[in-house]
Order: sequence, then C-alpha cells, then structure tokens
Amino acid sequence: MLRRKIKYHWRLFLTGFICIWVVIGVFAYLEYRNNLRYRETMLVNNVELAVGNILDAKRVNRNIQPFISFMKEYLAGSPLNGMCLAVYDRSTGELLYSLGPVREERPVEADGQPYEPMPDGTSRQLLTDVRLPDGEKLFIYASRLSRDGVVEVRTYLPRSAVVDKVLAIDNTFWLIILTVGVIGTVMVWVFTAHQARNVTLLREFATRAATDREFIPMGDFPSDEIGDISRQVVAIYNSRMQANVRREREHVIALKAIEEKNTMRRVLTNNISHELKTPIGIVRSYLEMIASNPDMSAEERAHFLGKAQANVERLVSMMNDLSTMTRLEESNKKIPISDIDFHDLVFTLVEDLKQGDVLNSMDFLYNIPLDCHVYGNGELLIGVLTNLVRNSVAYSQGTQVGVKMIGRNDNFYTFSFYDNGVGVGEEHLVHLFERFYRIDTGRSRKVGGTGLGLPIVKSSINTMGGSITVRNREGGGLEFVFTLRRVKPGVSPATVVAEMSPDTGDAPRDAAAPDTPATPEKQ
Repeated sequence: MLRRKIKYHWRLFLTGFICIWVVIGVFAYLEYRNNLRYRETMLVNNVELAVGNILDAKRVNRNIQPFISFMKEYLAGSPLNGMCLAVYDRSTGELLYSLGPVREERPVEADGQPYEPMPDGTSRQLLTDVRLPDGEKLFIYASRLSRDGVVEVRTYLPRSAVVDKVLAIDNTFWLIILTVGVIGTVMVWVFTAHQARNVTLLREFATRAATDREFIPMGDFPSDEIGDISRQVVAIYNSRMQANVRREREHVIALKAIEEKNTMRRVLTNNISHELKTPIGIVRSYLEMIASNPDMSAEERAHFLGKAQANVERLVSMMNDLSTMTRLEESNKKIPISDIDFHDLVFTLVEDLKQGDVLNSMDFLYNIPLDCHVYGNGELLIGVLTNLVRNSVAYSQGTQVGVKMIGRNDNFYTFSFYDNGVGVGEEHLVHLFERFYRIDTGRSRKVGGTGLGLPIVKSSINTMGGSITVRNREGGGLEFVFTLRRVKPGVSPATVVAEMSPDTGDAPRDAAAPDTPATPEKQ
C-alpha cells in the first residue's frame, strides 16, 4: 500500500538518492581514513627521523647534545612540540640525554596492565593511541635500540590539541564532499524526473487506451530510447485501432450486403412465386375444366389444351431465364471470354432471326465495321441481341430495329441497339433492368414475356466487362447503349478476365461520337 501511495518519480528519486549518497559516503570514509593514516604516518616518520639521527650520531661517537639542543629549537613551532626523547644506557639504565620532560613509565593496556617492554632481539617497538599509568594520553610511544644494543631511545608524544589539529581533516574536504553530494542529488532529480515523465506518459496512454475506445494518443514523448519505444507502442496501438475500425466497417458493410442480398432474395422469391402462380393456376384451371367436362367437344378440348400448353411453355421459358440469371451471377468471371468478330456475329444472327421468323414484319438494320473485334462470350452476345430484338418485337410497336457502332476509345467500343417504336415513359426507364418489372402487366403476359429478358441483358454485358444504359430516342422508340471491351494486340483474353468486374468503372456510360465514317446500314 505504501508503494502505491508514493509516486513513481519519488520512488525512482529516493532509490537514486540513497545509492548516490551511499557511494559518496563510502568514498568519503575511505578518503578520510587514508588521509588520517597519511597524517599519522607523517608524524610517526618525523619521530622516527629524529630518533634515527640520534642513533646515527651515537654510532659514530659524535656528541649528541648539540643535536638535542637543535631539536629543542626545531620542535618548538612544530606539531612535535611537547615530544619527550630520552636516551638510556641499556646495560646500566642510566639516562644519558633527554629532550622535554622525562617520563619513566611505560604505557599500559586498557585493563591497566603495562605493555611488555621491548623483548630481547627486537630493535624497535612502536605503539599509538595508548595511555600512561597516570592516565595521560600518548599519540606515540616508541622504543628503539642502537645496532650494538648499547643505547635505547624512548619517545613519548602526548595527544595534545596541536596533534589533534594536525590529524584533523580540513573543512575543505567536507565542503567538497557536500558539494559533490548536492550536485549528484540534483542530477538524480533531473534524471529521474525525465525518466518518470516518460513512464507517466506511457502509463496514462495505457490507461486511456484500456478504458476509452475513442482515445487518440498524441503523447509528446522525449527524444530518447524510452521515448522512441513509447512512440513505437503508440504507433502499434494506432495501427491496431485503425485495423479494428476498418474491420468493424468492413463487418458492417458485409452485414449490410448480406442483409441486402437476403432482402433481394426474399423479393426475388416472392416475385418468382407470384410469376409462377399465374401460369400454374391457368394450366390447373384448364385441366380441371377438361377433366370435369367429359362431354366437351374435341374443338373446345383442343382449345383449352392449347392454352394450357402455352402457359407450360411460358413456365419453361421462365425457368430457362432464371437458370441463365443464376449462372451469370454465380459464375461471373468463370464465363469463357474470347476474341469475337462482332460484325460476323451480328450478320449471322440477323440471318438466323429471319429464318426463325423472330422479327415478324420488322426490319433489322446493322452498321458494324468489318474489323470490329471485341472480348466477349459468343453465346452471351447472341442472347443479349436476341433478347433486345424480342423485347422490341413484343413491346415497341415499331417497324424497325437496328444495332450500330457509335463510338470508340482505347479500351471500349460503344454500340447502340434501337427501335422506332413508341418508347416508354421516363418514370419507367430506371426500372427496365429490374427483374419481373413490367410496364403493362396484362399485355406482357399476353405476349408471353417473363420479365427477365432485360435483366439477363444487363447481367450478360456486365459479366463481359461492359456497361449498358437505356433512353428514349429523339425520333421515337428505345435506345440501348452498351459497351464491349476492344481487342488490343498483345492482350490475352485471360488478362481481360482478370481485369473485369461486374460493375466496370472505366466503361463509358454515354455514347461517344464516332471517329470512323458512317456506312449505309445493312438489312
């Protein structure tokens, strides 16, 4: 609980603060100890030097008294002032020379017992920070023998204020330690504040991202490693969010498409059910009438059977058209596409329509250049033109139908299929390609139409990568303007199939002005 209450910055700062002051403390302690040892060693060396000079003088039989007098004057202004030097004859114990007040006592240990005197065979004894039996503190007690063992020099240096001052560390040292500590603390504060800001921003980002779906991160992260990592995390988050938004949008679109498809399927099912009920009901009525009147004349029976057969043929035609629509919708790009000579196809179709008496008394005119090659499916193209012809024959009330090229560009040819009939009302034009749509229901059924001819035409053109529109002609009648892909050298039908989509966006919707001279229309 305590850790949660303390802010991350303060936790980070206190950790760094403690670490840096521990390092500074250890450094100060080691430096203080080394400095103190150095100062103690300097005092001890000075004492040893004085003793060494006395012993050297004794060794060469030089008079020691002048040196003692010199030492007395020299030590008067030094930290060794108050030091006692006593020179004894080791064999008799007689005091030969002395400097300062002579002390005969030897130092004692903490329990009051005297230290053992320098044992035989030892030329030197040195003790520091000890006491005399009377309680006086000594900084140094030293005992040293000459090389021949005749003379012993004892040294006593009391622990005086002057000695303490020499051993004390200068205040400058502590000021330096304090300055380094303060600077280090400030640096730790600045560094931890910088790092804590990065972590705080990243934490705020994570908290907002976890609780707010509409959150758009705009973190102003510093330019360092953690800032770079934070920006990368934000970038990954943004990418994931954008991907989720796209996924949700695509999901909504897919659901909408499924819903629309289901709606269309229901509408289509209802339309099919409605369209099938009428001919089936008519056939059933005729058959029941024949079955219920066994005495019916042969002429009436033949009449009713002919009506029933006509409606059966209508049912067959409707089922064939539905099959064609289903095949176009499900196969789509699987429809084989090849190079079609459109002029030859139209020429052959006109002859077949005349032979099959499909045109009745109408004339079929065509104006297609001889070199007009398109990418398409021959069966679908024949079906398109045949359905357009039958639609004109059944409903136009005209005397003439025709197809001609009215424009071209780099990718498409534009064609017009027209008749010179009565046309349709403008309010009906937008519905002509809808399934089972009829302008005059009674008349359509009378002529045997299924209501699927024009939808099949549109699906076929779109399947081959083109487009089709319908409008009323200025001189009367309807005009269907459609486009087909133009054959280009070096482009295979497979490439065209890969580029095609059911609703081509690059196909021209309006008739283009012809860029080739018009030729007389052929009948």
